[in-house]
Amino acid sequence: MDKREKWAAAVSWFMFFFLLAVICVLSFQSGDATKALEKPFVTGVTGTADRQLSKETILTITFYIRQAGRAVLFFALGLSGGCGVFLSFRRFGRPATGAMACAVLFGISYFTEKMKIFIEGRHYAFAECLESFVFAVLGYFFASAAFLLWRRRKEDRGR
Repeated sequence: MDKREKWAAAVSWFMFFFLLAVICVLSFQSGDATKALEKPFVTGVTGTADRQLSKETILTITFYIRQAGRAVLFFALGLSGGCGVFLSFRRFGRPATGAMACAVLFGISYFTEKMKIFIEGRHYAFAECLESFVFAVLGYFFASAAFLLWRRRKEDRGR
């Protein structure tokens, strides 16, 4: 592994653990803290409407903002983890690294969702755990496809 690849692996792992910390902090907040955090985003989105929105519409918008935020964070987690895996664990085969990565990503998704049962004002939903896992795996597969194309391009230049 050359110096650039070592640097890229270090940055990928830093981003992975940073995103994991952000996800844990956001997941382990109380219901009141979560509502206080999302209020500026919801106000910014609903404040642009031409007419007064109903409370139900605002709650629906809030739900979709929260889901989109989770999707982006878990996609980025899978992407950065995938980059770290492909740069750091070249000796292992792709199926082995893929299975390990999926197990770790599911564990993270399940843990961050299951711990909500211990937090006041939050709830556990296995469907949300699966959504988080799917977006994380999509990020991992995106990294996998990018590295596959990068290696093929590198091999074609070597010929």
